[in-house]
Amino acid sequence: MKRINILLCVVVFSGALFACSDYPVFSEMGTSRLRVILKGTFESNNPRPWDLSSPENMRDDSIDDLTTDTTTAPTRFMLDIAEMQLQGSGNADKFAFYRETYSIPLLDSEAFFDGTGVEYPGDDPYSNYQYTSVLVYIRKMIFDMATHWQFNYSTLSWEAQEAPESIFNETTVQGVDFNQLQYNTYWDSLRTNSKDVIRIFPLRIYFPPGGFVYDRRYPETVLEIRFVIKNFIRYYEYDDTSSGYYEVLHFWALSDWLRNVRPDDTVMGGNIIAVARSYVPGRTASITGTGGTAGNYIIAIETGVDNIANYTFTPPARPDASGACYQPRVPTVLNYSDPYAWLDYYIQYEKYRYDLNSFITGCLDAGIYDDQWDAYEGQVENFRIPPLVTYKSGSSYTLTNVPVGKTYQLYYAAAGTRGTLPTNYTQLGSPITIQESDAGKTITGP
Repeated sequence: MKRINILLCVVVFSGALFACSDYPVFSEMGTSRLRVILKGTFESNNPRPWDLSSPENMRDDSIDDLTTDTTTAPTRFMLDIAEMQLQGSGNADKFAFYRETYSIPLLDSEAFFDGTGVEYPGDDPYSNYQYTSVLVYIRKMIFDMATHWQFNYSTLSWEAQEAPESIFNETTVQGVDFNQLQYNTYWDSLRTNSKDVIRIFPLRIYFPPGGFVYDRRYPETVLEIRFVIKNFIRYYEYDDTSSGYYEVLHFWALSDWLRNVRPDDTVMGGNIIAVARSYVPGRTASITGTGGTAGNYIIAIETGVDNIANYTFTPPARPDASGACYQPRVPTVLNYSDPYAWLDYYIQYEKYRYDLNSFITGCLDAGIYDDQWDAYEGQVENFRIPPLVTYKSGSSYTLTNVPVGKTYQLYYAAAGTRGTLPTNYTQLGSPITIQESDAGKTITGP
């Protein structure tokens, strides 16, 4: 009888470890077959080298108050992630409930920037469940080499202040946490529910069409998440009058190629461009070829599932970039104890009244304000980047970790200037089918 009871307990306990959805309740006693790899590159392998030369040419056109300071290129990127979740069909799976911080030098040799990637701790998600996106809860993003300036009305000049500091990993570091400005896009800030929208906590990153299905039968699966950071940064200005003085912060943040930042904007969200993809080590191949020219990006997308139109895009101009739909900013007194500051304010206020009347009659009364902004957001919100990308630095290219059992079409595009992404791709050869039996092989492409 005792043996029967013991056997019954073992059977019941074993059954409790697995739910009906083929998900281990205790995550197989803390082990994980899923490796989460984070990369700071547009490319999935062989990224374009860093170009931090001539940082003065990386100043954004939104800088309008202090335009003469010396620009110094950043040397370090700091990233603080609270947790991650996988999501599909409205259900979320907290597979990575861990906080991790990364302080990464801006060097080609760093894993985050060399195509290798850095690991993020996680557990096994549900097996055989289709996920469409991964939610990344970003706490902080910081580049160093920020500066702080205050305007002196007595001398009519800008005076350098102590370099701005932020708290990162419970330590004071030099730099501006620009993540605080990424919670909303400018379009969000115009809406009545703007306070209810937080784009960065979490940041939703989509998988390519077809999603991600995790299968625990394989000893290891890689979930690759790429943030476009390398060669995708710019120098910005933020106005700060909280102290009662006219101050600006100059800082580095991600490029506004997708959603343009304009002078005096208080938010700059929507410019984190990222993609997630997955593959099973041992069930991948490489594609190598000579098509395109040195300095091109070579991409591959799955035929019959994905479409190149998903990655062909030219960022539209913001509705307030010019014309009647520019909404003027309300001026403020920049130094309550200085009479020159008050004179400045009254002059600015008169211009504000004139611009406001033009905005009301030319845009609001015409009923085109909402329509123009919604049409703009409709174009930018669905932009995606390809799951497989490599940079052709010589006479040939190689795409690595390409999942087998699928057919791919390759394309190429010029890499372009810093802070931008390709807008159009040209087809490269005919589709390539990689058989299951091609695992571990190098396939010759166009």
